[in-house]
Amino acid sequence: MINESRLHNGTLKLGPSATALDVSCQITNVRITSAYSDDGDTVTVLCGDTKPPPRKSDGHKLEGTIVQDFNVTTGVIKYLWANELQVVAYEYTPNDAGSDVITGTLQLEIPAETYGGDVNARLTSDFVWNLQETPTFTPAP
Repeated sequence: MINESRLHNGTLKLGPSATALDVSCQITNVRITSAYSDDGDTVTVLCGDTKPPPRKSDGHKLEGTIVQDFNVTTGVIKYLWANELQVVAYEYTPNDAGSDVITGTLQLEIPAETYGGDVNARLTSDFVWNLQETPTFTPAP
């Protein structure tokens, strides 16, 4: 049996729970990514045996695409500019169909292209925010 998941009717909130900014309606793409690398070199011994280097985690990121909303006073673009390089709480729920609620903290960075783009086109910006710890996955109630 195939089990599949879809992003739909989810939420992404930035900042402390009491004052969190819900950016869900500005997100067109969102994902948690992980990176790994070798921790050292391969070891070869006299008899010819080799042992590969161990792997290490290089961390996790929250990445995606936002629709630019620089024309509003409480939008995600102005929030990013006001909180550049700040570590803030996040809460990410991929969909409302029983998915886990994913929480933690991340460091905000302003996307490379934040204000503008092609004339008379929907403007979007790709973001990459470093998670400060392994995300916490809380099952849906």
